[in-house]
Amino acid sequence: MKKQFIIFTLILNSFFINMYAQLYQDWKWLHQSPQGNDLRWVKMWDVNTIYAIGNKGTFIKTTDRGATWIVQHKAGRIAGIPVQASDLRDAYFFDQNTGIVTGTYGSIFRTTNGGITFDSTNNPTPANTTVTSVSFINNLTGYAISGLTNYRLLKSTDGGMNWFSAPGSPPYSNPYHVRAFTENKIMVFNQLGDVCITTNGGIIWNTYPIGSQVNFYKSYFTDANTGYACGDWGRCRYTTDGGFTWTNMSGVLFDRNIHFFDIKVRGNVVYMTGNSNFVWCSTNLGTTWDSLEFISPFVLLPWINYFYGIDFLATSDTMVAVGSRGSVHQVLSSARTPLSQYLKAGSLRDIWASQSSGLIIAAGSPSSATASLTTHDQIMRSTNNGANWTVIIPAPNSTADFYSLDMIDENTGYVCGTKSAVYKTTNGGASWDSLVIPNMPAGLTLSDVDFVNAQTGWIFSRYLTGYDSTIYKTTNGGANWFKQKLNTSVSSENSVFSACMVDENKGWLLNSKPRPWKTTNGGTNWDSTKLGDNYLAGSLYDIKMLDAMTGYCCGSNNKVYKTTNGGATPWTNTGYSSTTVITNYTCEVRSPLECVVMGTYGTVYYTTNGGVSWTRNNPGGSVSDIYGSYLTPDGKLYAVTLLESNIHKNSVMFSVGINEPGISLPDKYELMQNYPNPFNPSTVIRFTLPKAGYVTLKLYDVSGREVMSVISNQFVNPGVNEKLLDGSNLPSGIYFCSLTVDNKLTGTRKMILLR
Repeated sequence: MKKQFIIFTLILNSFFINMYAQLYQDWKWLHQSPQGNDLRWVKMWDVNTIYAIGNKGTFIKTTDRGATWIVQHKAGRIAGIPVQASDLRDAYFFDQNTGIVTGTYGSIFRTTNGGITFDSTNNPTPANTTVTSVSFINNLTGYAISGLTNYRLLKSTDGGMNWFSAPGSPPYSNPYHVRAFTENKIMVFNQLGDVCITTNGGIIWNTYPIGSQVNFYKSYFTDANTGYACGDWGRCRYTTDGGFTWTNMSGVLFDRNIHFFDIKVRGNVVYMTGNSNFVWCSTNLGTTWDSLEFISPFVLLPWINYFYGIDFLATSDTMVAVGSRGSVHQVLSSARTPLSQYLKAGSLRDIWASQSSGLIIAAGSPSSATASLTTHDQIMRSTNNGANWTVIIPAPNSTADFYSLDMIDENTGYVCGTKSAVYKTTNGGASWDSLVIPNMPAGLTLSDVDFVNAQTGWIFSRYLTGYDSTIYKTTNGGANWFKQKLNTSVSSENSVFSACMVDENKGWLLNSKPRPWKTTNGGTNWDSTKLGDNYLAGSLYDIKMLDAMTGYCCGSNNKVYKTTNGGATPWTNTGYSSTTVITNYTCEVRSPLECVVMGTYGTVYYTTNGGVSWTRNNPGGSVSDIYGSYLTPDGKLYAVTLLESNIHKNSVMFSVGINEPGISLPDKYELMQNYPNPFNPSTVIRFTLPKAGYVTLKLYDVSGREVMSVISNQFVNPGVNEKLLDGSNLPSGIYFCSLTVDNKLTGTRKMILLR
């Protein structure tokens, strides 16, 4: 066994965020945080107060310089396949309470409570267009521009509550930015590198070349005549006559590899940000440019992020930049402070979490494994329930993609993956030792590691041409391994995707056929079991057993199967129906009746009645494929995703409570007031249980008629619980929510739905 050393590449300092409220969603972001969608626009009201918007309906804000955040993902229309909130592109806030956001699916939404909720405005924009930009000339009159399809200029005269098409036929193509000076003069920047200007409210438009046939994304005007614009290929221009003529200020520094997405001016300094870890600035209209670092060296990543928005206070020494995967960075005087956690790109494929200690470990691929940049950051580790993370290097030369992680206890565990890589930890994931298995060929993809105790475990792999064995077993804690194999004559069927060993003798696996196979003699022999519908059109990817008799497996084409007799009869198809074809990569089972399956587009379905019916509960704001998961004994569900390295946590999937370690149990039954209230259309209901019981939570209208069963006689653990109520199908009005525990009414609350 060769000892490999550990390097802590990124250790998060105490100034990182560790608390954030994530509204209207059961799933919480652990990484990235406060959330992981690209941020496109930012507004800094003061040193402490920052608002930002971004993809998947994201709105975030802090009022204490990032110590806490409010996060939500419902600031836009819900549409598309997969169903998701719109990607927000631009915003305009009149003050800290009232503002407008725009984006895909024809979204123009408005808030009057500082972003706690956003309401759809009355606008004629169809769902197949993108409202790319918005600009107001005062608190009542503003303009929005739509592009990609259905090009049009929209106007509002009541602060953005109602919108109508402005007169005239705009000549622009795929507009990116609108700047309104008066009700007569409006300027649009478009895809063709032209500036379209009207001086009569849109009736007649004229086109003025900006001097480059590239996209110009943003402009900034210091007065009616003096303005600046930036775009692709390092292009930036300025005007001193209100946009009718433009002068090049790109100089010789910028080329086609540089793209600028936002531009601001403070004093005589022009600032731009884009696909760089620098803010570029010039004090002489582009004759020379300086690059300013705004990212703390503690979190400077080896790859380049995109930064889509910057903002400054009155003085240029205080700024904030936002961009890829939820990145938020602030500069205050000379201090560069990260206000977000984004440590790793690449994929995460598996996760494990302690029920009590706060330890969480996630494993996956390197963020980068190319000739020009190779990282060795396949493992992430948290010791405080995901509030802060450390990136762990398993070995200084390993580029393996880890597929599976199995912790036997708080200290000892294993990871395995591509290139026949197997590593073991004995200190809770702080460092890892490489295990060399003599009889294992090089180049195997090891898909699963599963230990039933400290001594006995298995490693399962995908098929490698020329080798007849894809299963390896140890009975002495990994010191020695020996081969096992499936009882199949078809070589390709030796590819094992997942396994679940119940004890030293009994266990299950899924192979490429696809079929569940079982062993009753510790893997010496494996027998194939049948599926009730004889499914052969895809693959099964994960299997979880409660015991040797009862479990679920899942795979492509929305497939979910269940057995309650150890496969003695064919597995029953209990899969759900969906408008989108989903591949389920992972599942977790809490009881014979409770199962959750997760997969492509971040899709999550769960059942509490053994698969008779399924409820969708996707992570808010994320559509990255969920590939790995872990369910703690007390019901906290963790999930990791491909491509984006997202880590999500759901503490209420089966209404099991949201207590974290160290938080004492409540001393009484209580139904708390929903928040927000009034609401539109969603609200969060919290209740406390001093001990476990069967809970029913129902909604009634003013006549006493039941209109919704939020929770129906489900067993709930003690603690503080929360449940999202979606009132999309309810009319405006007054409602009453009642909480019943063990058939006893314990509380009623009045709720108001306002549309």
